[in-house]
Amino acid sequence: MDKKDWLILQMVYAEKNITKAAERLYISQPTLTYRLQQIEKEFDIKLFYRGRRGVDFTEQGELLVQYAEDMLKQQKEMEEMLWNSGNEVRGTLRLSVSRTFAFYRLPQILKAFNKKFPKVEFHVNTGVNIDVVQTIYKQDAHIGIVRGDHSWPSKKITITEENIAVLSSQEIDLQELPTMRRISYKTDPTLEMVIDNWWKDNFSMPPTSTMNVDNVEIAKRMVLNGLGYCIAPSIVLEKNDKLHKIYLNDTTGSPIVWKTRILYREELLELAMVREFVHFLQEYHRHYFEE
Repeated sequence: MDKKDWLILQMVYAEKNITKAAERLYISQPTLTYRLQQIEKEFDIKLFYRGRRGVDFTEQGELLVQYAEDMLKQQKEMEEMLWNSGNEVRGTLRLSVSRTFAFYRLPQILKAFNKKFPKVEFHVNTGVNIDVVQTIYKQDAHIGIVRGDHSWPSKKITITEENIAVLSSQEIDLQELPTMRRISYKTDPTLEMVIDNWWKDNFSMPPTSTMNVDNVEIAKRMVLNGLGYCIAPSIVLEKNDKLHKIYLNDTTGSPIVWKTRILYREELLELAMVREFVHFLQEYHRHYFEE
């Protein structure tokens, strides 16, 4: 078996369907079937059984898939080590990023980093914060970018601290919020708890929620059109947004902030592309907030 066979096993196992796997691998179905038959012949095993819903891997087939995934991972690590031994910063940087950060900040960051280090490629997964943390734990990514407080045993660096604000299309009186239309959105449970705690500290009645949308960007668009207010971190504010904002304070009068952090394993700093990206993120946001 070689790298092509490892990739074939990985894809067929992921898709559980020969046709879909062939499409994703950009090879014909007969070619894929032939390679699978050759693997079975080489090891004298049955990889899987075909059923109505796709393929079901045998125990031996699953062991071989695990071997293929281990070999692909080892080869990737070897390539990173070889590239790191040279003078150029190169390789494929694997990132796992909070959706909100990915939407508002990541594209311009990757563009700027790629301009400085053109031989670095990016493999990016986005998701909710808990998924990002799990990806880093499983070592499926070099660096995670998360928002809020999360348990992480290795290196953790705060790159931004944002205010949380009440956003509205017109000036409002904070004390009148319970009687006003609120636009809620799906977000990280930790952020929801921070906002809910602030509300309970300031009001004895629940908010009047008229909309519950999928994400904060939709909520902001609703607010811009005068359909209500929302409570969100200031990352959503862009230069041309004509929104009124009231920053939230806790019971001691201190601003309530929402942090963005980068998570990684310290030994990965031995890889030049990881080391340079961590440094770049810190410098980027330092200059970003100075502008």
